[in-house]
Amino acid sequence: MIFKRVIFLILLSFIITNISKSDFKEIKKKAIITKPEIIFPIREKLDKCINNMYVNQTTNPVLPVIKVEAPSGYGLDNRFMYALNKFENFKRPCGGGDIEACENVKRVILDWAKADAAKRTGPSNHEGRHWNDTLTVNLWVASPMMAAYSFAKQIIKVPDNEDKIIKDWFERIVKKNKHLMYGMTYKQGTQAIGVPKRAHNHALSSAIAHMELGILLNDNTQFRKAFKNYEAAIKHQRGDGSLPIETRRGGRAMFYQGRAMNALSVIAIIAENQGYNIWEYDYKGKNFHNIVKFFIDFTETNEIVFKYAKEMKSPGPAKNYKVQDLDSRSSSNWGWLYAYVTRFPDHENVQRLKQWSTNQSNLNNYQRKIVLNFENILKRNFGTSSWTVVEPNCHFTK
Repeated sequence: MIFKRVIFLILLSFIITNISKSDFKEIKKKAIITKPEIIFPIREKLDKCINNMYVNQTTNPVLPVIKVEAPSGYGLDNRFMYALNKFENFKRPCGGGDIEACENVKRVILDWAKADAAKRTGPSNHEGRHWNDTLTVNLWVASPMMAAYSFAKQIIKVPDNEDKIIKDWFERIVKKNKHLMYGMTYKQGTQAIGVPKRAHNHALSSAIAHMELGILLNDNTQFRKAFKNYEAAIKHQRGDGSLPIETRRGGRAMFYQGRAMNALSVIAIIAENQGYNIWEYDYKGKNFHNIVKFFIDFTETNEIVFKYAKEMKSPGPAKNYKVQDLDSRSSSNWGWLYAYVTRFPDHENVQRLKQWSTNQSNLNNYQRKIVLNFENILKRNFGTSSWTVVEPNCHFTK
């Protein structure tokens, strides 16, 4: 009797997994946009959102940055990060329904569009400058500005001629900065051998921009592109939930694991906003839950990432792989948690954090950081939102 029950459970598990794969395959091939121009909806309840503009538009100019000139080594073109930080002062309250903020969002984006800003003049190859230029535009211009424009369109009327100028510019910069990395796989000499490059955080960032562009233009082909990247990241995680491409990166191994998790969360949330649930996509036991488990496991036993991180692939300033660079205040490290906890409050991953939260006396520094964010969900706003595209406490939570 016990044997029959075990066989039944194994078969049931197999069926559920295959249903999940089948459903995702259908979404990847046939998903259509059900809510054109709605990338992130403005919430009905705005108590957790920033809904007032606190800066003067004349003293907070967001001037167009015309050409992208990222370094060929580690790093991006930080002029665009500074511009995004200023733009957030309009974008965040517009996402909270503030009319004046949305007028400013439209004004700034129209200025950038008319100036043909964020023009990439670097090489069209896969070397350093190309990688950094394309991520600069997707991360700090295309994705946040398209999300902001979607907010604005939900609040104010944009004249048709201006709408066309803006959308034409968005289409231009997204396609010029395409870095989806299809048809490319890591070869020998790295722990990521055999993993398709479309699972890389840069490719995920480009996929998000294509997905948003598809929604703004009501273009199903562009919208569906992100599912291929999402699938690759889930499918090619290790059995322990670590992401092979990201966890090679020295003292920033978990920094980049978190950023990839944010990108995956953004894709899942945007899909959800169009009526598709891809959170539960499962490939032979590999799923988003497993990736989250590895992150939580790391906070408890940080040594588990060392065997991967010691490859020291592009660690940036974090040269000591035994000291992982995680800022407790950064949405780029923790935004995914806000999405995950509010969708899966009963999952064992979340129950584990609840248990830690009730008794913090024996927690290490990494555990305290994740618990701090866990306890601040629905309470705390982050200052900036690059890898999360939008403010997590408002637009990630359920």
